[in-house]
Amino acid sequence: MHVGSSYLYHIEERLDTMAYAALNSLAMTLEQYLQNPDPYSNIHVEKRLLESLLGKIEFLLVFLKDSSDKSNERIACLEKRIRDAAYEAEDIIDLQLTNQSPSTRCTSFWIKAINCLLPLFAGLKKDVPELESYEKEMKLRKYVLNLENEDMRIMAEEFDSITEEVEKFRDEMGSNVTEELADSAMEHVPKIDKFGLYDLQSRSSLRAGGSKHAPDPYNLVVGISDDLMQIKNHLTEESSKLQVISIVGMGGIGKTTLVTSVYNDPYIMYHFDMRAWVTVSQSYHTRNILLGILGSITSLTDNVYEERDDQLGDRLYKTLIGTRYLIVIDDIWDIHAWEQVKRIFPDDNAGSRIILTTRLAEIAEYASSSGPIHQMSLLDEEKSWNLLHAKVFGEQPCPWELRGIGEKIALKCKGLPLSLVVIGGILSKTNMTQGAWGEVVWNVTSIVTSSDQCLEILKLSYNYLPQHLKACFLYLGVFPEDHGILASQLTKLWVAEGFIKQDPSGSLEVAAERCLEELVKRGMVLVSKHNSQGKIKLCRVHDLLRDICVTQANKEKFLHVTEWYVNIFPEGSFSQRRISIHRNNMSDYLFRSTPSIAFNRSLIFIGQNHTSSSVFSNFKLLRVLDAIKVDFYLFPSEILQLSNLRYLALSMSSKRHIPASISKLWNLQTLIICQELDTLWFKDIPMEIWKMQHLRHVEIANACFLDPVGAQFDIDEKLANLSFLHTLAGIMNLRFNENMWKRIRNVEKLVVSYVPSVFLGEGWAECHFENMLNLHHLKTLKFRIYPSAFFISSFPALKLKLAFPQTLKMLTLSGCAMAWHDLTVVGSLPHLEVLKLRDHACWGPEWEPNEGEFCRLKHLVLEGTNLKHWKADNESFPHLERLILRMCYELVEIPCGMGESPTLTVIELFDCKDSAVTSARQILEMQQSLGNDGFQFVVHSKWKDKDSMRFLAPKFYQYYNKRRS
Repeated sequence: MHVGSSYLYHIEERLDTMAYAALNSLAMTLEQYLQNPDPYSNIHVEKRLLESLLGKIEFLLVFLKDSSDKSNERIACLEKRIRDAAYEAEDIIDLQLTNQSPSTRCTSFWIKAINCLLPLFAGLKKDVPELESYEKEMKLRKYVLNLENEDMRIMAEEFDSITEEVEKFRDEMGSNVTEELADSAMEHVPKIDKFGLYDLQSRSSLRAGGSKHAPDPYNLVVGISDDLMQIKNHLTEESSKLQVISIVGMGGIGKTTLVTSVYNDPYIMYHFDMRAWVTVSQSYHTRNILLGILGSITSLTDNVYEERDDQLGDRLYKTLIGTRYLIVIDDIWDIHAWEQVKRIFPDDNAGSRIILTTRLAEIAEYASSSGPIHQMSLLDEEKSWNLLHAKVFGEQPCPWELRGIGEKIALKCKGLPLSLVVIGGILSKTNMTQGAWGEVVWNVTSIVTSSDQCLEILKLSYNYLPQHLKACFLYLGVFPEDHGILASQLTKLWVAEGFIKQDPSGSLEVAAERCLEELVKRGMVLVSKHNSQGKIKLCRVHDLLRDICVTQANKEKFLHVTEWYVNIFPEGSFSQRRISIHRNNMSDYLFRSTPSIAFNRSLIFIGQNHTSSSVFSNFKLLRVLDAIKVDFYLFPSEILQLSNLRYLALSMSSKRHIPASISKLWNLQTLIICQELDTLWFKDIPMEIWKMQHLRHVEIANACFLDPVGAQFDIDEKLANLSFLHTLAGIMNLRFNENMWKRIRNVEKLVVSYVPSVFLGEGWAECHFENMLNLHHLKTLKFRIYPSAFFISSFPALKLKLAFPQTLKMLTLSGCAMAWHDLTVVGSLPHLEVLKLRDHACWGPEWEPNEGEFCRLKHLVLEGTNLKHWKADNESFPHLERLILRMCYELVEIPCGMGESPTLTVIELFDCKDSAVTSARQILEMQQSLGNDGFQFVVHSKWKDKDSMRFLAPKFYQYYNKRRS
């Protein structure tokens, strides 16, 4: 039975609103004011008032979260009203908080903010009765604002009593409200017919108990033959135990197509005694699933439809027991749906199999905890063209004049079978001319998303996102098509925008990383590259999903994107909460057309370098200004007026220092300043930065971080603590004296460099490297001596006394010229997983690690070293997975004992001696003999003449050794 359009309308209309994100952002504003009021602001508001307002917002957040899986037109309208009210309230509050006039009345703007929320409560109380008490309290609170302090205190006590009663009433009514919402949602759940047939997504594949016709071979098999073979092998392998095989991948990637082909394969039909197919989808009834499976196997009588769910489960169990069965559960979205039915599948060692298809990795991992998980991948260029060719021409050849442009069209589909099939259908009905196909090649994304069926399939993933992930996903529309998105940048932006709610068990950054990982598991984000710790480093969004981001975000006043080919700002652009500019000549036009007060919260420049503009004053409410791609010579003074900024990223080409008045940006969480010049010059970070106590990430190229003790600036030394500081990068010549390390004691990532000439007089002792031991939260450290030992003849004689905290997981050393035997201080770190020794970090011809060292090391990089003889066995690095050697010109061989390592999976060599390459090949053979067929061995060389590589390096080292002696 097909779901009516009204059902889809309710789901789409309700879930599209950004009410949750808007309220969460408003809550962040209030929380920050409560915890750390702006010292530059003359506005002071009664704390209890803010707490009361925050309590109402928290209540609404819970309400939105609890109703996220309900389908109700009234809720959809209310969510829109919540969003608009939250936006308006936040505008009023932020505007007043940025007003520095001493004459500003503290009460007026809070009354305006409450006025925004009162109509909202009036509307909500029709659906949530307890809100009537909340509305009454808000009206009383508005009255209290105009009373004297004593009256306010008395009334506040009364409000505390009212709040307790409201909370008690909410607990009593909560279950009834939930049941009412659930009942309204069930009006739109499709019912199964007497033949066990139903279809929640209008799919062209098999329905519950559907037909078993042979599929179109070109639609189903082209490009997925390898996947097909793997699934068939899983189904027919010798294991007699019941196995659950999960097939996971993004919408439109071909999961159902693959399983349909397997299901109808003649050998599979012969191999299994019984087969059944049921499509679950987002809204389901356990009863319908049971009836769907039964209806696939046998005819159902009227008596069966009258049975209870437990009786249906009993009937299905007895039908399946003693047979070898294959059950396909297609398009499952909820772990609970699997929990409800898994017990009725008997495991009587008959070799039965269950196939699940899902877009959610967590369901696959849960259902196939002891079985195989098959991850569907996007098609490569060749397979994409083959599928498109088959869809357009069948078995006929493609005319030679269309081959080139056809391959371009296939490439534009970015490997998504759904896109290829839709475009193939269009091309098959288009004139077979270069001109007609040329029109298609420039409009692939818009053509595909104009297909209702295609858009419906893709939007299901967005509709089903939890409330807290919707804003995170739509924010990806900020970035252009095919843009590689740095995960570290994305998560910082999410935090600054107020999308991330802190988990009590971790930091905001950890919570943001979890959100990104969840989007990846749902197939909404594609991972382009992992870092050496296995975390996401670079990601991207498929063009079709990005198109949904941009379209939906614009509709919700969430984000306006000015693409590279657009040269105007449409009417209403400045009512959007965020603006992303891709065209590099649009910045001047932007500022010329900006109203006197723009309500945008984010301004992001992406793409080629933009021309600089000196007008930021109209964007008073900005929280995010990412202007890395804008050419600035000096620090723009107008930015100092943007006191709401949470995230600031700039590029500067001047050697001028950062102004001391940057401390006016009291709310700043992330400060990134890049240096456009390649030359090495230092700039002092102004002492006033110690006043900016919300700072979480400071990344400033070649900057000196000064000790506040004894400095002449107007802040108590006891308050000069950056207790929230998570990242400190680009810092030069940092001294770890007690005054310094205690003020950055919570830092988790540290990137520091040192110039030896600075310390030739006073010596390295002034740096107090031994105090790094006290940074108990430090997980990542990049420590560099610049220039390296290679260019300074006296440097190896300078012995560094390095000490590292036990918490370190990733360590990069460059130019330190440590003796290999001194590396014990590194090898003893109990949690170290990644070690990169670069540019003569260690010096000497021999290295033999001590027993028991590097107990957790997984990733080892040796780069630019004079190491000749390396002695180690398979126990020296018991957990090593990846070994990378770069420019180790004198290394004779990789220790053969490492060939027996059970964990080693990759060896990469860049410009190494032939003998080292030979030893790596021997390790490859040893690994293969141990059954490690997945072992990877890669050799890279930038030298065209290998002899020049072999003989140039030794001469170079000989010259250097002569200078040392």
